[in-house]
Amino acid sequence: MAKSVEELLGVRAAPRHAVPASGAVQFSFLFFSDVRSEIGEAAKYGFMREIASFADREGFTAIYLPERHFFEFGSIYANPAIVAAYLIPQTRRIRFRTAGISLPLHHPAEIAEWWAMNDVLSGGRVDLGFGSGWNRADFILAPDNYERRRALCSERISIVQRLWRGETVSFPGPGGERIPIAIHPRPVQPELNVWLLVAQNDEAFSYAGEQGYNVFTMLYGIDLEALGKKISLYREGRRRSGRDPATGIVSLMLHTLVHRDLNTVEKAIEVPFKAYIRNALDAHVNEGVVNGSASDVIDEATRAKMLEYAYRRYCRTGAIFGSVEEGREVVDAAIQAGVNEIACLVDFGVDYATVGTSLPYLKTLVSHYL
Repeated sequence: MAKSVEELLGVRAAPRHAVPASGAVQFSFLFFSDVRSEIGEAAKYGFMREIASFADREGFTAIYLPERHFFEFGSIYANPAIVAAYLIPQTRRIRFRTAGISLPLHHPAEIAEWWAMNDVLSGGRVDLGFGSGWNRADFILAPDNYERRRALCSERISIVQRLWRGETVSFPGPGGERIPIAIHPRPVQPELNVWLLVAQNDEAFSYAGEQGYNVFTMLYGIDLEALGKKISLYREGRRRSGRDPATGIVSLMLHTLVHRDLNTVEKAIEVPFKAYIRNALDAHVNEGVVNGSASDVIDEATRAKMLEYAYRRYCRTGAIFGSVEEGREVVDAAIQAGVNEIACLVDFGVDYATVGTSLPYLKTLVSHYL
């Protein structure tokens, strides 16, 4: 029997929650991808710079930078260390985080060196989020690592942490000789704050808690109610490993456009947001075709239904879209689910001038919680 669109996406609408108090959540920005072909790459970087300046000025906690390769969706961020180095001298207090570095693509000493430099340049404003990567094409950079990417990510996080602390670690050199190295320059921060990118996997939430990592996640195929259960697994993992379960940060990405009313927002987002979702869907379908998975049997009619359903679902329950009051409903529900930080994604194709006029409304929303 053919699956419904809801079953293919694995989602259901999240209930609305009445809560919370101010001071319960932090706000940051996430950059990911503006795929509009009529906008030049320099303009996209310029927009990112303006948002980073706004965040730095208005009390946001951090900006999150991705790592993407070889596909239009996101690949203006091929090296987040370079992007951070560009923004650091233009900011004073905002933190620079990755969401995240595909660690199996890189030597851990390389990552530790790059970001130690940025830590020095920023005066100690670097945190790093890591993921295992998923797109096969990315692994032309490290073709032998694809099958073991999850295990390698786990192994290499701890190596990066050791190098960051100033420990000497031995690596294979020419001829198989083990060469001990320590990184320079030394970072400002003695310990590295680590985020683990986690999507839906219950075991990954538990693992992140056990390891003492923070978590960066998204509502990909789940709602806030389901996310709350996964956050409980994260807290239990921290408790089980002897850590305070109340500590550790759960950061949630939410597409964001706050304006004077929902009608204004809907007019601004429908075309670009659907294009954004279509590009994201195409990236995953393309990956499925390469892998020979079931993704390649999704016909165009089903794909169109998935697109429309995903758009409507995100607008209702998976994004901060609408007025300040409507935005508060979503933020309050996220807090109730156990979220500590919301990473606002604003570069998904909405006209830059419209995003600019929306920022005072977002500032009003955020000020309620600070």
